[in-house]
Amino acid sequence: MKSIPEIKDGLDHAFNEVIRYVETQPDHLFEASEAEGKWSTGQQLEHLIKSVSPVILGLSGPAILLIIKFGKVKREEMSYNELLELYHQKLREGGKSTAPYLPDPVPLSTKSEVLKTFDKKRKKLIKVIDRWTEKEISTIAAKHPLLGVLSLREVLYFTEFHTMHHLESIKKIR
Repeated sequence: MKSIPEIKDGLDHAFNEVIRYVETQPDHLFEASEAEGKWSTGQQLEHLIKSVSPVILGLSGPAILLIIKFGKVKREEMSYNELLELYHQKLREGGKSTAPYLPDPVPLSTKSEVLKTFDKKRKKLIKVIDRWTEKEISTIAAKHPLLGVLSLREVLYFTEFHTMHHLESIKKIR
């Protein structure tokens, strides 16, 4: 299991990698996608912003609200790699993003603002994690639209590799 400091480092690294890559990506690729029906760089960023926002919201509130809504995890926690494999399995089975997380077109004129928003989300996420103990993030549950009920630790694992998954998609845009 990754500790809270390790989780924070992984998230910080993933978000910063996306920011660095998009900042150096030629502007004409911001609205381009790797293939028909795939998201542009701007849309990938908007999706990541939409995806991390409920995580931040959930971690910002009192633990009792999450416990009332989702309960506690009643199984052994998955490792980072086990959760990653479950995510890949769901994608192979046709799993896709649900409506609240689908991005609208994102014009090049908003690139700087979108990157700033993404970085603000990074900072906020890293900050709110400090409110939690190791025991709390292992036992308190949250619901993921594709993966079902997860511990908060697993939600944070997902947030890290999901961010890197979308960075790899952005890197395919030529």
